[in-house]
Amino acid sequence: MVEVGDEVQLARMQPKAFASLIDGSLGPPTPTPTTFVITASPGAAPPGAFVLPAQAADLLRALGALSLRGEPDPAAAGAVIAVVGAAGGAGVSTLAAAVSARAGAGSVLVDAHPRSGGLDLLLGIEEVPGARWGEIELGEGVIARGDLLRALPSTDAQVAVLTVARTTIVDPFPLRAEDVDAAVAACASDGVTVIDAPASAIPPRCDLAGIVVPAQLRPAAAAAAIVAQCDAAGIAHGLIVRDCAWASLNQSELERVTGSRVLARLRTCRGLARTIERGGLPARLPRPLAHAADAVLAEATRGAR
Repeated sequence: MVEVGDEVQLARMQPKAFASLIDGSLGPPTPTPTTFVITASPGAAPPGAFVLPAQAADLLRALGALSLRGEPDPAAAGAVIAVVGAAGGAGVSTLAAAVSARAGAGSVLVDAHPRSGGLDLLLGIEEVPGARWGEIELGEGVIARGDLLRALPSTDAQVAVLTVARTTIVDPFPLRAEDVDAAVAACASDGVTVIDAPASAIPPRCDLAGIVVPAQLRPAAAAAAIVAQCDAAGIAHGLIVRDCAWASLNQSELERVTGSRVLARLRTCRGLARTIERGGLPARLPRPLAHAADAVLAEATRGAR
């Protein structure tokens, strides 16, 4: 940071500067992509000026965008998938982890459940160093995807994981939907980003909401409400039907009740729960889980294209 006192110094320093912040009272500067006018007076602000401190966050985002010039546009690259449950215990976290694993190296798995216990436990990487929620501050600027991924723990297959930290005291960090949105904004410029999310945390930037639902009446009614939420937000959706001991709805009935279509069935994988408890999700996924994850990936990437 260099503060210049006159126009001669400014003319000498500006060509070498990453960005220039110019007091709006000095008159209109020569416009360049790296020049930003700032003022403390809303009434006398020139067109396009940032009024500080009220627009400090907007200025940070504009400065951050300079550092990302030449990187993929988040709106045009990458796929974002939210995996959401219409009932408890349906295997949502396991499916989300499987989708990120099938997406391969460079994918990101984001835990949007503040009391999940930690997806690092599900993946068997709880001892791997890296930042968890509450240990990383995404702030109000723009963050490069690679910078965020380097800060996170990763699996052996190079899937980065952003999950909750475990503690035996009251955690002062409240995980909010806007925190999830900021993480998605940083990750979505490339690759695949998978969010293990409650319905309330489905990010606006989402190519597919995969709704895991047992073929029973109450979960179907809950799924219908999630579908309505997605429709209102313009988010594509599909059902992953979770096999259960007893089903009251067939596929056509489930689609009619929910207003969505079935992408895959997730059959019970015998012994998987015990395997995960002992060492995390295996690198070689059981066939039913792999098939369901592949169906979700195919639908999401087709929508992203």
